[in-house]
Formats: sequence, C-alpha cells, structure tokens
Amino acid sequence: MTGRGESADPARMLREGSARARHGLQGLADRVPVYAQMSHHSARLVGESTRGFFSDARTFLRSELAADLFYGMDGPTIHYDVYNIEAEALGAKLLWGEGQIPAIDPRNPLLDSLDAFERLGPVKIGKAGRMPYVLEMNARLMDMGLDPKVRFTGLFTLAANLVGLEELMRAIMIEPARVHALMRFLTREIVAPWIACQRDRCGRKETATGSDALASPPLISTEMVREFCLGYIRELEDLVGGIRLAGLWGESAIPEPRELLDIKVAGSPGSIQVLDPDVTRLGPAFFRAYAQETGVSLVMGLDANLVGSAPVADIESRARRFIEEGGRGGRFVLFINDIPYDTPPENVQAVVSAAREYRADPPTGCYVRKTSARRDSPGLTMEEALRAVMKMTA
Repeated sequence: MTGRGESADPARMLREGSARARHGLQGLADRVPVYAQMSHHSARLVGESTRGFFSDARTFLRSELAADLFYGMDGPTIHYDVYNIEAEALGAKLLWGEGQIPAIDPRNPLLDSLDAFERLGPVKIGKAGRMPYVLEMNARLMDMGLDPKVRFTGLFTLAANLVGLEELMRAIMIEPARVHALMRFLTREIVAPWIACQRDRCGRKETATGSDALASPPLISTEMVREFCLGYIRELEDLVGGIRLAGLWGESAIPEPRELLDIKVAGSPGSIQVLDPDVTRLGPAFFRAYAQETGVSLVMGLDANLVGSAPVADIESRARRFIEEGGRGGRFVLFINDIPYDTPPENVQAVVSAAREYRADPPTGCYVRKTSARRDSPGLTMEEALRAVMKMTA
C-alpha cells in the first residue's frame, strides 16, 4: 500500500476508528473493530527511547498515533504506564530500563507499614510526578479533535504498589481494617481528586477507566476481589461517577468463572473485558453465552505472548476463532492485550488483517468472513504514518 498518506486525513481516520469501536460495542460495525494496548512497542516502531516515550507527551503521542495509523487500528490506543501515575505522585520510586515499562521498585516500597500513609505530605494533584504528562497528553488529543482518555489505578493494585503485594495480602488476612483505612485514604484523597482533575482539564465528564490487574484470581479470591476491588470502584462511583472497571483476569483459575464475570459486570455495566489465557482455556463461546445472557458487550483480548512470538498462522487462527465464536451476535471488539516491545510488526498486522476479513451481515446479526476483503497491510506505511502524525502533533 503506498500513497495513502499524501491524501489521507489521519485525525479523521482515527475518529472513524473510534466510532467503529463504539458501533461494535453497540451492535454491529461495518467490520470487526480491533484495537490494542501497544504501549512502548510503538516507541520501538518509530525509534524513540522508552524513557522519552513515558515522560514526554508529544513523543508518546507521536509514537502511539503513528503506530495506530501504521497498523490500521480502530481509534487511538493511548496506553501509558497507568499503574505508576498515582504511586509516583505519592513519592514511590520507579525503575527505568531501555525497552522496558517503568515499574515501582518492589524491593523498596514507599510505605513501610499500612499506617505510614498518615505521614505522607500533601500531594499536589495534577502537578506531582508525571501527572502533568497525562494532562498534557489529553490536552493535545483534544487539540487534534480526538477524545481524551481518563484513567486511574485500581485501588487494590495501587495499595499493593505502595506496600508490596505480599505485605498487603498478609494484612488482608489478619488486619483487614487497617487495609481498608489505607484504601479509603487512597480513594478519597488521591484517586477521586485525580479523576476530577483529569476531567476538569478536559472540560467534560469522560468515563474514567480503572485498571486493577493485581486484583485477579488466582492472586486473590473472588471474595477479596469483591471487597477490596469492586467495593472501592463503587465508592468512586459515589464520589465522582462515570467509573468503569477493567484489567481483571483469572476466570479459568477459579471453580466458578461466572463469579468473576458477575464482578466485572457490576464494575462495568454494559461492557466487559475478557482476556487470554482465560478466553482460550474456557473457550470464546463460554464468554459469548454469558454476554448474551446478561446483555453486555464483549471486548475479547488476544494473548500478548501469542502475538509477540507465535507463527503468523497461529495468530490468525486464534483471532478468527475469537471472532467466529465470541463475535457471534455482534456487540464485540477484538483487543490485542499488551503487545510486547519487540513484537514483529507482521504479527500485529496478522491480527488486524484477519479481523478485516469479517464484515457485518445485518440479517444474521453476525460478522461473516469474506476473504476478498483482506488485501495487504490495512494501515499506512510507517513513513506515511510518521509524516501524518508530525503534522498533527506539531
């Protein structure tokens, strides 16, 4: 594919992709929507350092948007290291490595006890740590006519990042009241104001998505998920409204997978996210049946390791299975979960191209495979994508 970058309107392409994803969740889009959590893989594609990618909003957006246009994703993906933002603002130290996502240092947690939060100084919400990086990112998105992304760290994961997962689990078992005191502080004094700050800067009440990956079986029980994850999602809903829970996994690790799905529906009414390896282990049809029974949409995520290193034929086969079993009846979006840094581009292109084989068939309410619909790369060339994004983000 050549020459499209000279005449294409990249902002329009991204807006149309976002609209397709929304249509896919509401019923049938013209074709199966597909998007990804790309993060620093996009930095590698365009030759940017990961330190610059995770600290400079312009570098981040140029990388992410160029990758979206290159792959032909449906809408801007916009995935930074969301789990670090509030913890870093509180004073937690990050470990940085080239080709790596920055991470909280597990050897030196910020809080040496559950009660140590009482000794923390005031946090300047919106100014501390890399909060300005996130706010600038959203401002630039809106300047380009694209939707901002309001995100936050789920409360269980945030607490684990601050005191250490092992210590948090120990405390839950023997002194849960102290755990709740910490989590109430984080909810009311840090996360709720951070959500409000992001919305205030955007000038609109965007849905705030909270990722809470550590609140997942088998790391914790479903009872703990309800108490220490969903409970604080509900408190945030009472405080600021418009909250959506995401990032949980682990249905295949528990005797009654529906228990976790019920929690997801409670935390994200109308649409739930399900991820590999759970989808492959239990089968896409299991999740499709649950979605139809409860009337929710499905965002179904392909395994990061599969997309990162498997043969293209295996990747295409998994994507087609998800679509044919999971997408039956519509209200479906295909998601590539956390693309590894050094993933070969042809692996990602295989997912997008396979998804584009499936077109809406309104009489049946399904997506039907039309192999003639798949031709070459679905996006721009990298040169075209970079040129287009440079104009957008100048």
